[in-house]
Amino acid sequence: MKIEKHTMDKPLLLVVLTLLTLGIVMVYSASNVIAEQKFGSSSHFLVNQIARAMLGFIVLAIAAKYDYHLYKKHTMKMVLVAVILLIIVLALGKLKGAARWLQIGGFGIQPSELAKMALVFYIAGYLDGKGDRIKDFQNGLLPPLMIAGFVCFMIVLQPNFSTAMVLMMIVFAMLFVGGMEMKHFGMLMAGAIPLGIGLMLSSAHSRARVMAFLNPSDESLSATYQIKQSLISFANGGLAGVGVGQGKQKFLFLPEPFTDFIYSIIGEELGFLGAFAVLALFMIFLFRAIKIARTSPDMYGFYLAVGIIVSIVMYALVNAAVATGLFPTTGLPMPFISYGGTSTLFTCFAVGVLLNISAQTVPKELALRETSPEFAMKNFTENFNVEDRQELPDVLKKQEENKSRRGSIVGMDLSDLK
Repeated sequence: MKIEKHTMDKPLLLVVLTLLTLGIVMVYSASNVIAEQKFGSSSHFLVNQIARAMLGFIVLAIAAKYDYHLYKKHTMKMVLVAVILLIIVLALGKLKGAARWLQIGGFGIQPSELAKMALVFYIAGYLDGKGDRIKDFQNGLLPPLMIAGFVCFMIVLQPNFSTAMVLMMIVFAMLFVGGMEMKHFGMLMAGAIPLGIGLMLSSAHSRARVMAFLNPSDESLSATYQIKQSLISFANGGLAGVGVGQGKQKFLFLPEPFTDFIYSIIGEELGFLGAFAVLALFMIFLFRAIKIARTSPDMYGFYLAVGIIVSIVMYALVNAAVATGLFPTTGLPMPFISYGGTSTLFTCFAVGVLLNISAQTVPKELALRETSPEFAMKNFTENFNVEDRQELPDVLKKQEENKSRRGSIVGMDLSDLK
């Protein structure tokens, strides 16, 4: 079946633009006091955020026009570049005391963000090539786990435990959707959970954050200060908030008010309704993106979309959970909203790739008719609650009639991929 391109998913694009715009407004509101004190200009961070949002939108527009199939042959190169940058940042960190950022041409780059995207593209390509062989632990599942584990280990050495743990969760999610055996998944989780706890407790800084999470009322723990101030922000905001620009916590009470804890400022100035609206926007993003994934024209597009969905939505949920005291404090930003260059650019790039997939999707009905029955049952009906079980007998009949053809995947005959 020949793919015919159509209009990209406009509702998803509208959600992203709304979040970027909200980010500009809230970054200015949360940062103007600190910017005035440090730089003598209340608009210092605002100007930077506007420039980064505009650059991010340009990256998004370019990625949306670039055929996502062309990335597949470059995935290992992306992983290699990410590893090299992680090695460089570690070497410089030992010399200068900072091991998370690289300054290139006056622009700060966080290699862990590139590593996240590189792993998503690599795992998507690997799953597409392996198919059902991913059920074989040694020859199917172990190779991507080793590469992902090495990348995450490099990030742990920075040290950046939270990012490494979330990256590994993204990899596990993609492998799970890719068809890994449940016994392998259970075995990996049984090993990963105590390992993650051990890593967190191995660092004094991380250990203090965990203890503050477990004992938030303990005044002797200095790490409880952030979460207390964050919760005060939400308490001040009430239902409708105190108004944009009227919050008090940004007056040097709440640390990192325009980066890690910008969701707290949203809760204070826009109230419960504003905080809920932000999560609602991410839920709309999730549902639109799932639609793109389940109607993608091939398996590579499907796995790529899943990786992008998990990476963006998970970051948003973890950031919100930290701000509300449900998770220990981490350094993960709120996608599209928190102040930052590397995160904004790579997230916008990921959305551009997702939009390019959306421009090549096929109707759900056609996808179900042309898909193999095993994949239709597993990935559509079970994982995405598509209520089309009555079509499966027709699919089985069609498969028997077309045994000579190569198996089609998500609505596209693989023989058309030339």
